[in-house]
Amino acid sequence: MRKPGFFTPLLLIPLLLSITLLAGCAMPSAIKPGTSADELLQKLGKPSETRPGPEGGESWDYVYGPEGVQSWRFDIDRSRTVRATTKLLTEERLHRVVPGVTTEAGVLTLLGKPREVVQYREETAWEWRVAIGPEYGIFVVRFGPDGKATGVNVLRDMKFDDKDNGP
Repeated sequence: MRKPGFFTPLLLIPLLLSITLLAGCAMPSAIKPGTSADELLQKLGKPSETRPGPEGGESWDYVYGPEGVQSWRFDIDRSRTVRATTKLLTEERLHRVVPGVTTEAGVLTLLGKPREVVQYREETAWEWRVAIGPEYGIFVVRFGPDGKATGVNVLRDMKFDDKDNGP
């Protein structure tokens, strides 16, 4: 007579390995230039946003919000091949938003679609949830009526206290 549950851990190992492998394939960072657009769609699904890209191709954005801290852009050429991959919400890209200079279109190009847009009397604020170092925050860009950035802020994400490292 078998002991109850004796084989259960052995049976779970292949299942867990399969799940891990499948999850790894669905990571945006696993998509490399040269990947076909069909393979990209198969692995990541439909993009959150598409826009005309350089030289007649398209740019596909995958926005993992509103609570996610990653957004990715894949530049697809005319032959439907990934030519470039870009992680959008990096510290370097956040610092490229310049008040008085960067426009709404420029911010969309740099950071992708915001998780939230709030309209105030004199300004509009766009928000992204971001990871800066080990901390999580809300990156806010404020725009004036002329469509240019008037300021930026990083607010502490109050969902996570000092004892919690985030999601």
